[in-house]
Amino acid sequence: MGDLFRKDTTLFRSYFKEQAKLLGVKVLYRYPIDMEYTIHSTENPLGYSEPIEMDIIFDSSPKLRTMKRLGWVSESPDDKPYLAQLPFDSPNLQKGCLIDLPVPDPLTRSKTFRVTDIQVDQIFPDSYYCKLVPKFEEITLTKKDYADNSYSFLKVDEYAD
Repeated sequence: MGDLFRKDTTLFRSYFKEQAKLLGVKVLYRYPIDMEYTIHSTENPLGYSEPIEMDIIFDSSPKLRTMKRLGWVSESPDDKPYLAQLPFDSPNLQKGCLIDLPVPDPLTRSKTFRVTDIQVDQIFPDSYYCKLVPKFEEITLTKKDYADNSYSFLKVDEYAD
């Protein structure tokens, strides 16, 4: 019985890759390198790998039935996450991986998403279901640009009389 599963698994995995190539989206995938955790248990990677081109199936509004099957149901049906199916052989798939979706307009930047949860629904999976959240640019403020007077970090210009 195990041999039948294994033979079918290789066949279904090749079917998924073909389906993702025909119906999916070509993205750039990056996994974290040297993951460290802060005192608040959030991921703080020291860097990311080189981008890897990959075909995935991206769903911006998944069906409620799919979400129930994966155990990702919230009380509000309007609260649906982005869902992506990544191939079984995605290198170092873990929470914190970045996926860059291309945009049709060449003047805008690609949309970057972060993997927050990973789930499978088979014994020998052909793909992994991943919850995605948008990653926004991090704004860092330097103290040299602001005056530090009584814990006020507003930009202070020279007083002109």
